Amino acid sequence: MKKLRLLSLLLVLVMITVLVAGCGGTSGDNQPAEQSPSTSAAPSQSPSQASQTEETPSGTGEKYKIPKGDWVIGLSNSYYGNTWRKQMVESFIKVAEEAKAKGYIKDYIIQNGDGSVNAQIAQINSFILEGVDAICINAASPTALNSVIDTAVAAGIPCIAFDSTVENENAYCMDFDFTKYYEMGDYIAKKVGYKGNVVIVRGVSGSVPDQIMYESYMKVINEHPDLKVVATILGEADATVAQDEFTKILPSLDKVDLIFNQGGDTYGIIKAFEQAGRPVPLMSGDNSTEFINWWLKQDDYDTLSMRAAPACGSAAFWTALNILNGEDVPKKMDLALSVITRDMADQFKDMPAGSIAGADWTNDQVMEQIIIPSRKK
Repeated sequence: MKKLRLLSLLLVLVMITVLVAGCGGTSGDNQPAEQSPSTSAAPSQSPSQASQTEETPSGTGEKYKIPKGDWVIGLSNSYYGNTWRKQMVESFIKVAEEAKAKGYIKDYIIQNGDGSVNAQIAQINSFILEGVDAICINAASPTALNSVIDTAVAAGIPCIAFDSTVENENAYCMDFDFTKYYEMGDYIAKKVGYKGNVVIVRGVSGSVPDQIMYESYMKVINEHPDLKVVATILGEADATVAQDEFTKILPSLDKVDLIFNQGGDTYGIIKAFEQAGRPVPLMSGDNSTEFINWWLKQDDYDTLSMRAAPACGSAAFWTALNILNGEDVPKKMDLALSVITRDMADQFKDMPAGSIAGADWTNDQVMEQIIIPSRKK
């Protein structure tokens, strides 16, 4: 397989040169963020060990045996600016180190970007030139990476898009069903009688999850004319950003009854309202340590907490390895969102600060809960 790929790589080198020239530039916006250099070393902070309802570790045994291999797997992460993305990368690193120690792979390479499409195109081009065997992609855009993905696939390098996915039939896609945020929005809107002032908080700019969650929330708004959107802010799925943005707009808002947020932002929103001496409006939780511990102290905050688990980084790694080892992996796969009810919250209270509930996936779990069920669809 590798010999055939080497021939394919020679054929696409000229294509890559043209692509690099076409997307090159001197603007700093097109360069990877300084705080997140390319690395194959694990960060100093270890991943969360919290469990989650959909992904309970089945033990240390391996039902699906993995052969030894000299594979190199790359992770192209478009954005590294919030806790969720950092924990996702940590999840990938943890299982990649495990696989490397057991001889399943030769190495892995991680590149973290600044959120721009051009930076991610450069990442993927560099992976192609380095001759990696597979590329896991958390995408900056659903369509803007299509050309470089096609180039990688033409070179014999499978591309696995996950979380923020792509619209490319040549790529494998692992999707969370973010349309579930319609159900979440409807659930909390019903709690306020489907009427009142609503603030919408957008997520990571340009990402597929942000667009789907926003459209899902807007569907609720459009179905209930007594829900009035009084502000829309960009929270970037980050507590600090969301807190700053709410601090700016709160003086101009007389009343807020409901917040449609996407996660990662929740505790920052809470702090903004509390520091302003105002009651915290109803919103969904985000499975973070900070939200859960705040929630446990409230007597009558009737909501649910839902989030895509950042442990999907580990699921993407095992999926890539299964593809390389010749498993029958479907092009479309589903990932479950993690939901925590108030009755369940107590079991997550001791997670490390800054963590999001979710256990790293094992290869057995990926086979049994993602790959095999997706074959039947």
